[in-house]
This record gives sequence, C-alpha cells and structure tokens, in this order.
Amino acid sequence: MKKFYIIILAITLIACSSTSEVVDEQIITPPTTVSSTDTSNTTIENDSSQEETLIEEYVFDNERMSPLTGMEISPELWLKRPRRVLAFKIDNNINARPQSGLQEADAVFELLVEGGMTRFLALFLDKTSSYLGPIRSARPTDPTVIRPFGGTLVVSGATGGLIPTIRQSGVPVLEEIGAPAMFRIANRNAPHNLYADTELVRGVVNDKGYYFLQPGPEPLYDFGNDQSNWLDGAARLTIKYSEFTTVIWKLGDGNYERFIVDGYAPNKDAVAHNFITQDGNYTDILKTESVVVIQGPLYNDENTTLPSILTVGVGPVTIFNDGKVIEGTWRRNDIQESFTFTDLDQNPIFIPPSSQWIHIVPTNGEISWNNS
Repeated sequence: MKKFYIIILAITLIACSSTSEVVDEQIITPPTTVSSTDTSNTTIENDSSQEETLIEEYVFDNERMSPLTGMEISPELWLKRPRRVLAFKIDNNINARPQSGLQEADAVFELLVEGGMTRFLALFLDKTSSYLGPIRSARPTDPTVIRPFGGTLVVSGATGGLIPTIRQSGVPVLEEIGAPAMFRIANRNAPHNLYADTELVRGVVNDKGYYFLQPGPEPLYDFGNDQSNWLDGAARLTIKYSEFTTVIWKLGDGNYERFIVDGYAPNKDAVAHNFITQDGNYTDILKTESVVVIQGPLYNDENTTLPSILTVGVGPVTIFNDGKVIEGTWRRNDIQESFTFTDLDQNPIFIPPSSQWIHIVPTNGEISWNNS
C-alpha cells in the first residue's frame, strides 16, 4: 500500500511540474490568438492598405506634376514656378547627328520637313541642358504643336514671312542670339553648329517679357495609370515617315531605344541613334518610355510651300508604353487645345506618366509593331 501511495505522489508531482512549465511558457510567449482589440488593429491595417490603393489612383496636380510628363517634380522646382515651356527646333540631318541635349528634354516632338527628313521640337520646362543642338530653323507645323503649352519657340531663323505668321498665332519666337545663351561650335560646319544653354535662353526670354504673352502650360494630354484595355505585343516599333526616314524603337529594360534608317546615309541599315555630350563622349542611345504616333494629312503650307501636317481635327493615334499598345483617335478643335485621345470604343485613353516622344506622321506613313 505504501508503494501505491508513493507512485500516486510521484505522478502528482510530475503533473504539477508540467503544468508549471506550461504556465511559464504562456507567460513568456505572446498569445497566438487575436483579442478583440487586436482584431480592431487588423481592421485598421486593412483600411490603410485600401488607402494606399486609392493614393495610387492617378490625379494630375498642376502644382506638383509636370504637364509634359505627368510625373511629380521636386519641391525645389515647385519654388521656381511659374515657368514656361521652351521649344527648341533641333536638326536631324545626317550631318547633325549625333545631337546633344535631346536626352535631357521633358518631351520631344518629331515632325516631317522637306526632303522626307524629320526635325525635332525639344520641350524644356523643368529640365535643363547646358549643351543643346544643333538648332535649326522653324517650320509651319511648329506653332500648331506648342501653342497649348504657352511656350516660346527657339530657332535659328525661318523662311521669309514665317516668323511673323508664327507670332500672329500667339507663339513668341526667339531667333538666334549671341553667346553665352546661344553659340556656334567650331568642330561642325554651319548650319549644323548652333547650340544653346537652355537656362541662359530662359533668362533672355524672361527679360523680353515673353512669359506675359501666354498662359501657363496645359497638360500635354490626359495622363493616368489605367492600361486595362491596352494590348501586349509591342516590343519593336517601326515608324516610316517617308522613303528617306524610318524610326525604329526597341524595348529594353522598360525604355524604348531609338534606331534610325536614313535614306541619305551610305549605310541603309538601322543604326543606333546616339547622343553626344559636350566633352565628346557618346554616353548612351536615345531612349523614351512612351511613344505616341499622331497621324494627320500632309499638305504644303500656302505661304512657304513647305510640307506641313494638319494637327487640328480628327485622326488616328497609336500609343506605346512598356511593350503595350493601344490604337485610337486623336481630336483637337483648335491649336490652343491639347490633344485628346479615345480608343476604338470611344473610351478615353490615359498615357502613363513617363518620358514622352511624340511622332507627328503623315496619314500615309507606315506604322507597325511586333514582339521580336
């Protein structure tokens, strides 16, 4: 009987010891169950997650975002507002390549000129370049493109009679001025040797009071993050302006890289379109995140007989971003208005905030894309 009591006592002591260890662990280790208070905290976390989703929904703010890219600008640049767009006419003749400063522009328009070639309008608002060029003469389509942005057109000159016509359209024009704002470089032949410092030019524009002639810039077009109706399959883009100029964009690491086929060049193959820095280094190929192709009827300007493209009315538009594409229609009632885009079902198209390269192409130009 004594042995039996001893065994019971031992079992009881062991059980008490085990219970004590469990209690100790419960005191040291946080409970895995969630109390009513913890459930409330969990709900708040979920609400916070929902708020983050709402914040990501894009709303354009003209005070904090660039009207040319849709992207947020730094607080330092906020303090410099109001600023106005400077639109520099940049050469794209074979003797003008590689250009300088295009890679630093907020947005670039590419337009057809005589001979089946193209030239650029490099738009600067929040960005700068101390070495931009070569700068060339104006063309009739230029003011119709930049009028909504309250910009000043900066050119080397223009065919007789065109400058007054551009000014009458409401676009101030700054022709070639002396150093240091604009300067000729020695290692290129005229007319492919005029360059500029954008901020020094901006100072001249300020002094002339051109900013008071125009309202502030309107957004380039409607920006937004909704690409639900865009299609895949656009890793390589081909844009043929004429038999002498074809532009190819190839997607690489989120950016489209630019290649060009020049009918005037000895080599008719596509070659990388590089830019060059002031110190003479080829630093990179020209790139952009978004490519917008606006097509309009080609006509000869009645005053200059130069080729021009109609940018008021209605026409086809094709837009590319990060390997995706959407086709639609552009509309514009007046040169003072920005372009608006709708898809084939008449839904509005929103362009992702990003760097922008806009091609103004004749209706008979050829646009194609694939994933190769």
